[in-house]
Amino acid sequence: MAKTLSRFYIRKQDEKKEMATLFFRVQNKKHKVDALFSSQVQVDVRDWREAVSSEENWMRHREKNFKLHDMLSKIEMAVKSEVEGMHFERENVEEAILAIANPKKSEAARKARKAEEDARLKEEQRQREEAEEKRRKEESAKANIWNYLDSFVEDIKVGKRLNGNDPYTPGSCKAWSSFRKLYNGFDPRHKLTWNDVDRALVTKFLEHLGRLDYMGSSVNKYLVSFRALVGYAYTDGIHNNDRALMCFSKRKVDESDKAAEIYLTEAELQALADMELTGLKDQVRDIFLVGCYTCQRVSDYNNITPDSFTTTAKGTPIIRLIQQKTRNEVKIPIMNPNLHAICEKYGYNIPSVIDVLINRYIKEILRDLSESVPSLAVKVPTKLTMKQKKNEELGKLTIERNAKGEVVMPRYACVTTHTARRSGITNMYLSHKYTIVQMMHVSGHKTQKTFMDYIKLSSDEIADEIDAIANPTKADVF
Repeated sequence: MAKTLSRFYIRKQDEKKEMATLFFRVQNKKHKVDALFSSQVQVDVRDWREAVSSEENWMRHREKNFKLHDMLSKIEMAVKSEVEGMHFERENVEEAILAIANPKKSEAARKARKAEEDARLKEEQRQREEAEEKRRKEESAKANIWNYLDSFVEDIKVGKRLNGNDPYTPGSCKAWSSFRKLYNGFDPRHKLTWNDVDRALVTKFLEHLGRLDYMGSSVNKYLVSFRALVGYAYTDGIHNNDRALMCFSKRKVDESDKAAEIYLTEAELQALADMELTGLKDQVRDIFLVGCYTCQRVSDYNNITPDSFTTTAKGTPIIRLIQQKTRNEVKIPIMNPNLHAICEKYGYNIPSVIDVLINRYIKEILRDLSESVPSLAVKVPTKLTMKQKKNEELGKLTIERNAKGEVVMPRYACVTTHTARRSGITNMYLSHKYTIVQMMHVSGHKTQKTFMDYIKLSSDEIADEIDAIANPTKADVF
């Protein structure tokens, strides 16, 4: 009877209650629906059971409870509309029922849902804005030259970034750290980006170096570093300013704009080898001479190990090195008697002294030697390093200048660790015994132009060289 008179009914478990909620079943083959729904309407159990017991009682109940039946009719119509629509969603049916049965609760639920939805949308918007801000910051950080330079220097120091397949040498790390310090003074607020790199910026960079009174060779060194940095960042995909690399051009550097690049003659080197020295000065002298007789950089001649000594297939004693700066392999014949004597002196385990101490002590040693070898005390025009300029300003260093205002120093004061390489190459060239290819094989140079830059001869020396070729009288061995 209940099913015939009304689709709403009281569940069996509620029949013994005084008041119970009316339920109804929804079935639809189209949407494959067979679900039980609550009408959200409560009725008197006894009164409802009596109403559905007969048509007469049902009619009487409808007349007596018009609002109830009107509500139930509306619920039926709403459910029918939902069930017969294009899509069936249980949640939509329940919302439609609640809106009819309990408008206040429905409105409260709607507001709660809206508030929840608004909160969700607000949170999503916040997350989007946060992500966008993070992206902007990352893009800004990525575009900033200083950020890349700073991480680049730190990465090469710890070996996180390699030079090809090899770690950066200590000398390269030192050079890049020096450039970072210089750049920090050029862009102290770290505002410059890769898009700012153009000819105007390079001009400002050169003006900055000019104000600091850097020598031309130092200016070129820093220009090369800046250009290399731009190139590395471009290769790494940090920027797309593909015109930036074309903005850097090395300046022509006159000899007068360089610190004096002297070399020590064979006679001076022999006098140095013959000096009576002890302790650290003895080791510094020997290490420096090894550099002179091998034509290597200090990073190589100051780090020769017993494993470096070997022989060729024909038995020629040689020093085999992998140059730290270029990773070139060089094999240096042990031809000079002084080099052989030094190797024997230390049992082929030549000591190593940090280059700062070598630079300091070799000047003192040569100053003492200049008392018996006057050529070492001859004064030559030169340029001051940044450290020398600072020490002069602080009164820690007295500088002599000639009538032209040029800085002049004794030759012994111009000697550095690199003088050894320059001396070795120049003296080998002056021996007239070896081809350029043979000499480059020893020095490790890849281009003849770079190799020839190491040969430091005055006009008088070139004239003497021509005479020596025309009238060979020497039998010196390199």
